[in-house]
Amino acid sequence: MKRLFALLIITSLALSATAWGGLVPGEGPAQTATSSSGGGGSSHKQIDLDKILKALEEGKKKKPDKFEQVKKLLYIEPFSTQEYDRNFSLGLSISGNDTISRKEQVKVTALVNNPNPIEIRRALFLYLDVLLPGNGEFEQVNSVPQIIQVNEYVIDDDGNNITARVFPELTSFSDLKEVGPVTMRLRVSDGQYNWHSLNKTLNLTNSAPYLENVTLLAPDDARYNDVITYSADVQDLDQDMTNITLHILEDGGRETANVTQIVPSGNRVEFLANQYGLFSKEDAGRNFSYYYTFGDGIAAGNTSIMKGPSLRKAVAIWVDNPRVTAEEENQFWWQRYNFSLDMKNQNPGEANVQVTLFTDTPSHPWRAVASKEVVLTEDPQVVYFDVAPFDVQDANQSFRYRFDYSEYDQLQQASREASWPRPLAAKLVRYEMVTVPGFGNIVLILMLSLLAGIMIERRFYR
Repeated sequence: MKRLFALLIITSLALSATAWGGLVPGEGPAQTATSSSGGGGSSHKQIDLDKILKALEEGKKKKPDKFEQVKKLLYIEPFSTQEYDRNFSLGLSISGNDTISRKEQVKVTALVNNPNPIEIRRALFLYLDVLLPGNGEFEQVNSVPQIIQVNEYVIDDDGNNITARVFPELTSFSDLKEVGPVTMRLRVSDGQYNWHSLNKTLNLTNSAPYLENVTLLAPDDARYNDVITYSADVQDLDQDMTNITLHILEDGGRETANVTQIVPSGNRVEFLANQYGLFSKEDAGRNFSYYYTFGDGIAAGNTSIMKGPSLRKAVAIWVDNPRVTAEEENQFWWQRYNFSLDMKNQNPGEANVQVTLFTDTPSHPWRAVASKEVVLTEDPQVVYFDVAPFDVQDANQSFRYRFDYSEYDQLQQASREASWPRPLAAKLVRYEMVTVPGFGNIVLILMLSLLAGIMIERRFYR
């Protein structure tokens, strides 16, 4: 403080050094040194500090009253860090309600009331601490502190120095796998002293997932290797990924299989029995049921037990030699064709099998032609269809054909396909344009017409 006081005195007296110089007896005005360059033309004054100090000493001795007036005029009331006020008011503001879901957006704001004037304020370092559910200690959220500088305050209507800081590191609790109370506090340091606010507690909740539109899609009287699809819509208000497990139960309630998928909320989950191998040949003729369990890592649930599918007994058939024979060698579109294949039952006893014939031409792709139910035994038999499957649009076109049957064959297939090596004849009209019977018919009609004309003329125009 003494140095500051002396500096202020020197600065003030420097502006009026000539006046102080008049206090020294026997001396004239204070001297100034000049400097010039070249032929002159520019100069500047320099203050002689020795003379200023001498003038101050003389002034203190000769005119002490004036000297005291100068001291009072330049005096600044000193202050001390011992008067630093540590009674800070701290708080946390949380957007929204005190009860929030894990995925709900939050905004955490620190509020600081600093009672000190700007001259003695210090920079403040702000930290956000959080006590999560299941933890025993607070954790620091922001690795880099928020900093409040001494001039970053506003004065409210009550004269308080207040400021606020938002913590961008915490926007939600979506990563938490446990819910319950979440406690937060503000911790502040100025490098020497530390403070913390009162705790702020939020109640963190979780929305449990659930299933909608649970369905089982399977053919009537399904076989063990038919396309059987289990599906459901997955919903979670928090948009969490959900673990979905399908459980398959046999008649007695024993679980025979289970498979799991992880599905986003709003999607439909599907389990294909063939893809996961849920059923085998040994399951033929048995009844099954199923249910789902599901969870998002926090909440879990399950559906009731639902029935299905009921698998029919397995039938193993043998199929071979699909073939077709034309009614005539010309292979016109209007002719009849005999489609046939060899079939038998590979198991003892009889098997009722539905067989359907399809033909395929560019004009009529895979058109169903005929269907029949046949009874197969262990003895091979020929299953045939004597049909006229084509029309005029199929003329001059090649064709393929396929037999579909209701049981799987020795190749674990439910159809057999083959092709005809040559196209149908190109002829469009079934009859010839000029034939002997046709010509005779025309002559006969003309003769009858002539005879009728002669008779009419003789009768009415004698």
